[in-house]
Amino acid sequence: MAGQRGGSGAGRANTLGLRDNELNQLRNELEQGRGRGAANRVYSRWQYNASSVPVRIIHPAGNEMNVRMACRNLSKGGIGLLHRSYLHLGTRCAVTLNHPSNGDIEIPGEIVRCIHIKGMIHELGVKFDEEIDIRDFMRPDPLNEVFAIESIDPSTLVGTILLVEDSEMDTRLVKHFLRDTQLRVKHAETIEEAEQAAMSGVGLILCDIHLGNENGGDLVKKLYESGSSTPPIVMTSADTSESTHNLVSHPGVKGFLAKPFSQENLIRAVAEFFSEPVEGENGGSPGGTTIDRQVYDALMPELAKTVEKLKQAADSGDSPSVLSLLMQLKGVAPLLGLSDLAMLLETITIQMSMSPDIEAVREQIAEVVECCKKAASGA
Repeated sequence: MAGQRGGSGAGRANTLGLRDNELNQLRNELEQGRGRGAANRVYSRWQYNASSVPVRIIHPAGNEMNVRMACRNLSKGGIGLLHRSYLHLGTRCAVTLNHPSNGDIEIPGEIVRCIHIKGMIHELGVKFDEEIDIRDFMRPDPLNEVFAIESIDPSTLVGTILLVEDSEMDTRLVKHFLRDTQLRVKHAETIEEAEQAAMSGVGLILCDIHLGNENGGDLVKKLYESGSSTPPIVMTSADTSESTHNLVSHPGVKGFLAKPFSQENLIRAVAEFFSEPVEGENGGSPGGTTIDRQVYDALMPELAKTVEKLKQAADSGDSPSVLSLLMQLKGVAPLLGLSDLAMLLETITIQMSMSPDIEAVREQIAEVVECCKKAASGA
């Protein structure tokens, strides 16, 4: 490569000459000193503690220098690096990241931020020429809700979502949370219905894990193993047990939303698959976990119906249906302000996930029914 020369500090892991423990201490100091994210930040920054990332710096004069820098964070639109000297804004560069399947990939970009930290330490912000799929390069805990989009205008979201959900309460909630978008929501209650709908121009599948006697994981496996191009799938559930962790670790699953989820988190999750944000625009997602009166009034009748189904399932000894209905209630109880019920449901769902013996939790089920009846009657 013409004009190429080696960078200084040969043999060191990075230009700062810092070891992992020293880098971690520096990163912690930077995190403690960092305020809230910028109001106009579109992309969330994920912690990416690589101590040695290859970077090719292309100076304005045309000469190039290859160095290895410590990394602070990574986003869909760029990367934060730690370097021993100042670099001019606009300087072209290329950062090499490791892809688990495709090996090292060089990603071109330019320096858009250079901040002096202390001594010879500078923090660089690199904006990539093209967005990356951040999950290609790092995979967080599948139950850790980390989203690539931080801020988005809901009205810019256009497309079709397939909601696979057997709870009328949760269906109403999702549609209400997406009311300010331009998204069309198709609804399926069973895996068979979902399989058919998934092939009809859907951009994203939002699928509950507990679907009555069915498991949403079966839909993931069927679509993934079909070999055909299928929409990305985000799973939802109030169950965060080890079995859920294993399910959402499946390569066909692109994200997870724990119930009860907020409007803000739902919008951010959906935005990863439908939006084309422009850095610097202030999206201002509607947020908050407090449900409004309109949804409260809509969900209360459904609460009564769900409780009646729970009683019938318990009387008939249908353990899978009982657990599924309890999970539905667990997902909406906090949003309805029923904190005591939410705590009770947390205990009973854990117990039933470990042992599907209805008789062992018969008294707790009766307590759940009584709590829901009081709530639905306004008592």
